[in-house]
Amino acid sequence: MEDPGFLILLLVVLAYALVSARLERWWVSMPMAMVFFGFVFGIDGLGLVEVSLQSELVKTAAELTLALMLFHDAVRIDLRALRTGYAIPLRLLGIGLPLMIVLGTAAAWGMFPTLGLAAAALVATMLAPTDAALGEAVVSDTRVPVGVRQGLNIESGLNDGLSVPFFLVLLAVCADPAALESGALVTELVRQIGFGLLGGFLIGGLGGLLFRLEVNRKAILGPWRPIAVLAIALGCFVSAAVMGGSGFIGAFSGGVFFGLASEARSAEDNAMTGHLGAAFDAVSFLLVGSMLLPLAIDHASWSIVGYAVLSLVVIRLASVVLATIGAKFRPQTIGFMGWFGPRGLATVVFTIMLIDAEIPNGDVIAAIAIFGIVMSVFAHGLSAPPLVAAYSAWWEGLTGDERARAEGQQVYEHRVRHSTSEVG
Repeated sequence: MEDPGFLILLLVVLAYALVSARLERWWVSMPMAMVFFGFVFGIDGLGLVEVSLQSELVKTAAELTLALMLFHDAVRIDLRALRTGYAIPLRLLGIGLPLMIVLGTAAAWGMFPTLGLAAAALVATMLAPTDAALGEAVVSDTRVPVGVRQGLNIESGLNDGLSVPFFLVLLAVCADPAALESGALVTELVRQIGFGLLGGFLIGGLGGLLFRLEVNRKAILGPWRPIAVLAIALGCFVSAAVMGGSGFIGAFSGGVFFGLASEARSAEDNAMTGHLGAAFDAVSFLLVGSMLLPLAIDHASWSIVGYAVLSLVVIRLASVVLATIGAKFRPQTIGFMGWFGPRGLATVVFTIMLIDAEIPNGDVIAAIAIFGIVMSVFAHGLSAPPLVAAYSAWWEGLTGDERARAEGQQVYEHRVRHSTSEVG
C-alpha cells in the first residue's frame, strides 16, 4: 500500500465524484473518465500508475468487484414478476446470449485460426456479457419504453453470471487441453457449479432467512442491516471458493437465494454492496486505462481491432435480430436493443483472470477483449444520450396499439439496476 500509484487511483476516483453531476451533463460517463485518466497517469502516459496485473491484490479486488455486482444484481431480480414480463429478457438471455457466443466463436476461429477452437470460444465468451452501467442513460431514462428498458436492464444483470461457467471451463481447457480428453474437465465443471450453488444456498439462502426473521423481530439496528447484507454477499463468494467451487456462481446464486429468502428487503439494505461495488468498479476502469490499454496497444493489429468492432456491432446486432424473430418487434426497437449491448466489468475481470492464467496466445485474446471494452466505453457512453432522445421521440409518435406491437407485448415495470451510483 506504499505504492503512490494506488494514491493516484484513489484521488482520481475522488475527483470524479466531486464533479460527477457536471460531467454527466456533458455526456461523460464514469467509465469514460476513468479509462481516460487511467491512460493519462498510466505506463504509456505520465507513468505514475504502474500496478502488476498479476498481483494478488489486483486479482482479488477485481474478483470481489464482480462478485459484489453479481450478488447486488441478483438480489434485485423479481422472479415472480418475470412470469408476466419475460418476453424480452428471455429472448435476449435464452437465445441472444448463446448466439453471441456461437457467432463470436465462429468469427474468432475464422479470423484467428491459430488460436484453436477453445481459445476462439473463450474470446467470444469474454465479450458476451453486457453492462448497463456503460449506457446508464438507456436503462434509467423513463422515456425509453418500459419493456425495452427493463429487458436490457435484466439482460445485463443476468448474462454476466450466466457466462461465468462457460468462461471458467474454456479457460481451464486453454490452460490444459489434456483435461478435456481425460474427463477431468467434467469433474471440475461439476465441482465449480455444484459447490458454487451450495455456497450460495448456505450463506445466501439461510442467511437471508435469518436476516428476515431478525429484521421482523427488530433485533438488527438500522445501520447494521446493510452491513449484514454485505457480509452475506462476501460470504457467498468466499464459502463457495473455500469448498472448491466458483465464487462468482456462489455470489450470483447467493443473491438469488437471499432475495427469495429475505422477501426482497428494502433497497437500502442492499445499498452498501452496490456502493462498494461501484467504487471498485471505478478502480477497475482506471486499471483498464492505465495498464490494460497499453498492453492491448502493444499487440494491436487490424485483425484484433476488427474483431472487437465486429463483436460490438455485427455479432451483437445479429444475435438480437435472430433472438427476436417471431416477436414482431419494430426495426427501430431491434436496432436500439442491438446497439446497446455495452461490454464492461465482467469482461474486465475475465481479462485480468486470463492474464493471471498465462495461457497460450493469452496476449492476443486479452488485446481483443481490451479493445472491445475501451471501444464500448466511449461508443456506447457517447451515443446513449442522443440515441435515447431519438428513439423516445419516435416512440412518442406511436399510438397505443403501435407501442404494444413495438415492444412485442406488454411487459412489467421492474428494475434490476437503478443507477451507476449504486452499481457502477
